[in-house]
This record gives sequence, C-alpha cells and structure tokens, in this order.
Amino acid sequence: MTNDAERTLNDTEWALIEALWSRGRGTAREIAEHVHAERRWHVSTVKTLLDRMVAKDLVRARRVGNVWEYEPAVEPVAARRAAWRKFVAAAFGGAMELALRFIAEDAKLSAAERRSLRKLLGGDAK
Repeated sequence: MTNDAERTLNDTEWALIEALWSRGRGTAREIAEHVHAERRWHVSTVKTLLDRMVAKDLVRARRVGNVWEYEPAVEPVAARRAAWRKFVAAAFGGAMELALRFIAEDAKLSAAERRSLRKLLGGDAK
C-alpha cells in the first residue's frame, strides 16, 4: 500500500476519479465518454491514466470478459482531505489557522454561511 502523499490526486486524476465516484465503476470507454465534453480524451489516453491510478492505489481494476472495469479505491473525503493538507502545507507552511483565516477573509460568505461556520468551530452561531 502506498502512503498518503503518493495517494494525492493530480489535476488529471481528479477528473477521472470524480467520474468513477459518480458512476461507481466503469470501463475506460465509459469513463472517456463521461469526461469527453470537458477533456476530449481518447479511450486509450483514459485507459493509460486509469492504469497509472491503479499503480498508485487510487483505483482498482478487474477484468470483466474482454475489458477492464475500474472502480475508485479512495473515498471522496479521504481524497479531499489529502488535497487540503497538501495545499495547506504548500501555501501556508502547514499552518491551518492561517489557511482558514485567509479563506474567511477572502471569501464572500453570506450571513448564513458565516453562522454555519461559527457553529462548526464551536463559536456562538448568532
């Protein structure tokens, strides 16, 4: 099994894993059709990318008849957590408070969103 750093998705892999999360599983052809409007990748490109993701333990593959079927090997929350941690480490030196402060100050949050975040952080929701 690979470590979390090796299981971090790159931009290309996000498109494929999101297609798999929405479908549950699929062949390279099915996944290529799913991402075609956005990426315009050929089936052979998608197959190569999926096989690389199998090697990184991001995707599982099994032979069904004469084709390979792929399914996600990482849950959405785990992938997003790894991406968030990588981002915070790179952009904020690992300082979570700085990252959250930046987002809070930079984002244009509605009053309801601010109340919701205060509640999550344990502050007064008023």
